[in-house]
Amino acid sequence: MKRWFPIAALPILAAAASPVAAHALKDVESALHGQERYAQFVDTKAPDFQLTDFAGNPVNLTGLKGRVVVLNFIYSRCTDVCPLHMVRIAKLQSMVNTAGMQNQVQFVTIATDEEDVKSTRQIMAGYAKSYGLDTRNWRFLYRTSAQPAGTTRQVAEAYGLKFTPAGKGVQMHGVVTHVIDQTGRLRARFHGLKFEPVHLVSYVNALANDDHSKQTQERLKGS
Repeated sequence: MKRWFPIAALPILAAAASPVAAHALKDVESALHGQERYAQFVDTKAPDFQLTDFAGNPVNLTGLKGRVVVLNFIYSRCTDVCPLHMVRIAKLQSMVNTAGMQNQVQFVTIATDEEDVKSTRQIMAGYAKSYGLDTRNWRFLYRTSAQPAGTTRQVAEAYGLKFTPAGKGVQMHGVVTHVIDQTGRLRARFHGLKFEPVHLVSYVNALANDDHSKQTQERLKGS
């Protein structure tokens, strides 16, 4: 069953149990151009990555095809903007899951730390508990011990986001939440922390129910 939510008001999502009027992806993008100043729409192949999760299992973007991916980068030892970013991610995940899209949307957080793998994974495990993230559709990714220390910073740069070490366990960086469609194409960047969560969730919903993306996905499976 398709679940569609107009980009009008948060109460619409509160009533997510019943589907409402359908909105084509292009209609949602057009409406958001006028309503969401922090959204940037693109259509380009998302850079792949080869990283690992909490348990050390290998994860790449190709393996996540079939679901919409909401991707963000943080420096896990950051004490100001990164925790705020994770609060926003937790809110988005809660809204997405409440709307019945848990199986259609995968949240991914990549840490740009250069510190050792074990301690960074421990910090991120704490993030999961502190912010109430649902690990059924949220994954934390980091490098392996064999990969260079700057591996994840390079991944962030491939997405156009620079994390610059500034000494004493500090990295200077911007804040972006990326949206990748089911076929592995980067479709949107939501900049900063002032965007309306309902706008991003509405866009994710439109992508998840976009017939063109589904058709492309089926062609890829058959090739």
